[in-house]
Amino acid sequence: DCLAGDMHARRESYYDIVKETALDLHKKHALIDPKTGKRVSIGLIRMANITPCVEMGKYLHAAAWEEGCTPRILIYHSRQTILLRHEEESYLDRLLKRKNPASIFTDEVLREHIDYAEEEHILFLLVATPVEEVGRDHDFDWAIVEPSSYRSIIQLAGRVCRHRKMEHAPDTPNIAVLQYNL
Repeated sequence: DCLAGDMHARRESYYDIVKETALDLHKKHALIDPKTGKRVSIGLIRMANITPCVEMGKYLHAAAWEEGCTPRILIYHSRQTILLRHEEESYLDRLLKRKNPASIFTDEVLREHIDYAEEEHILFLLVATPVEEVGRDHDFDWAIVEPSSYRSIIQLAGRVCRHRKMEHAPDTPNIAVLQYNL
């Protein structure tokens, strides 16, 4: 029982580190919505395996976030039903083609979340497995990645600011690699 309690505490600590890192990256790389003045970012949290991916998404959804911040979370992995996964992929493929970074503010779904959120900081989080790295042409503002092969990390890095011109290059790191896997 003591061992189970220790494992639970470690998971909570791990999840908290990811949450705090996401908040830090959001604050450094968020865009300002021209309509509301709210700070909005789309981040990727890439977990190595499906079960921790789902657990991370659930934790982030239920977690207490600092005042003025709210997350919107989508969990994405290969074991989702075909129809759900197809719908998610179709939506993400449209949303995350960002030659113009501010194009997210014209998306109906995001627009509704932004307009109805009371908080100033809105983090749109995709919590995913390596399925995000395969054949996806997505552009995120920032990412957090569990350690894996260097090829996988390079693939993930190619999903951050993928479509943006160099004049929009960030001046601070926008990818965090965790020290350990959960």
